[in-house]
Amino acid sequence: MNTFFALFLIALFASLAITPLVRRLCERFRLLDVPLDERRVHTKAIPRLGGVGIYLSVLIALSTLPLVDNLFTESLHAYRSQFFMILIPATLVLCLGMYDDLRGANATLKFAVLGMIAALFFWMGGRIDAFAIPFVGSVHLPSTLSFVVTILWLVGITNAFNLIDGMDGLASGAALFSSLVILVVSLAGENPLMIVVALVLCGALSGFLRYNFNPASIFLGDSGALFVGFTLAALSVVGTHKASTAVAVITPILAFGLPLVDTSVTLARRLISGRPVFQGDSEHIHHMLLARGWSQRHVAMVLYGVCAAFGLLAMIFTKTSSPLMGFVLFVVVVAVVFAVGRLRYHEMDEIRAGVKRTVGDRRVRVANNINVRRASLALSKAANLGQLFHAISQMLASGEFVYAEARLGQAGDAEDNERAFANAGGNHAMKRAELCNGRISWSWGRDGIESDEVVGSRRFWSVRLPLCTDRGDWGWINLYREVEAPPLLVDMSYLCDLFRRELSDATERVLAAPKARAGAPSLGMSVSAGKLSN
Repeated sequence: MNTFFALFLIALFASLAITPLVRRLCERFRLLDVPLDERRVHTKAIPRLGGVGIYLSVLIALSTLPLVDNLFTESLHAYRSQFFMILIPATLVLCLGMYDDLRGANATLKFAVLGMIAALFFWMGGRIDAFAIPFVGSVHLPSTLSFVVTILWLVGITNAFNLIDGMDGLASGAALFSSLVILVVSLAGENPLMIVVALVLCGALSGFLRYNFNPASIFLGDSGALFVGFTLAALSVVGTHKASTAVAVITPILAFGLPLVDTSVTLARRLISGRPVFQGDSEHIHHMLLARGWSQRHVAMVLYGVCAAFGLLAMIFTKTSSPLMGFVLFVVVVAVVFAVGRLRYHEMDEIRAGVKRTVGDRRVRVANNINVRRASLALSKAANLGQLFHAISQMLASGEFVYAEARLGQAGDAEDNERAFANAGGNHAMKRAELCNGRISWSWGRDGIESDEVVGSRRFWSVRLPLCTDRGDWGWINLYREVEAPPLLVDMSYLCDLFRRELSDATERVLAAPKARAGAPSLGMSVSAGKLSN
């Protein structure tokens, strides 16, 4: 136990001493994170190579192990190969992160190099050989699939910690909680290698948080986020060999709960919205909480609480294999989905709206679309204005619009419009029709709504359907709807295409018919003329 305390304190004090030195070097050589885009939360240039301080603190603490001679340090000799299996790839990841901090590297290069480093880790013996599938049990992975799963896990977790490194103290705090979970699990499993590495990580991260918590004077940078993420991911892989299969799968997922949730939500958002998967944005979980007006400290403390809750579940799951834990995990997933939904992501809101349209509003939408089709069919058979306006009224009765007004006829055909109006018949729909300056005006209102309540009011929006055919323009119809009304449950393409086309044709047919009858000779006159000529 004394060895454990000594390792933790050495890593802690080394981090407290080295981090300010790294900060001063970064300031001297201008190795700073300058806020040049809206994704940055900070407003001034901050040193960015904090990962170097964490790495050196870990190395200093581990280098003291050969100086200690007890049963615990003797047990570590059997894990020497695994120790280098973690340290060598993690050092290469640190170098990749430093290159990115100093020179900049695009996503393709970083993923390619991370994939190669993860392949080196696999070649050195670190691999995921099996995992549990619910209701199926333990599944042993063939070599090729084991390679793919191991690479995906290492690269995914590494980048998950890099993605959440967008606010003071968030990534380092989340890494500290994950390290604590792995430490507790390794103590229960009596894995000396995991105990040592997790312990010195806890010490180094604790010391670094002294300077990284808001207001931060130094950032992890890609060097720190990638190094810590890869080291924790590698430890979780090493820990799967002695754990039961279910624990080996569930415990790491819960230990990395916040980074995995944020990464999953980010990938889902970008895929749904059609944006590039590797294009950065300012819509991570911490960004959404900051957008609510919370301070960085408030957001950090809340997300630390989330990490602690995930960590507690991971440790409970390690201690028990009760079937009730399956239900607990289900509740956790539901809670996470609900919590993410409360962040008001546009993509999540659209998914909810899509589900509501598909499930809740589908019947009403189908009924309204059928009404538009019926009205269009009635318009195709309309022989006068009364039948035309009646067909429109039947469509409007579905309830999606509260007011409509139409102006029909061509300006130079006043006589034809008057004849069509006279031949309209006694249809009830003609009560709100009149002749105005040689053209036909008609309106319809729900519950007695009149024109002066709607037209020009800010409470309503409208859509105008121009009525035109190959023979010219025949007027227009405006449909009005309240701005604060529920979503429109009718397909606008039906209104703008099918309904508008049939209304245009019907208007031309009704208004042009009087002219055709007036201009054409009757059949009787033609026959009579023929007899006279004979």
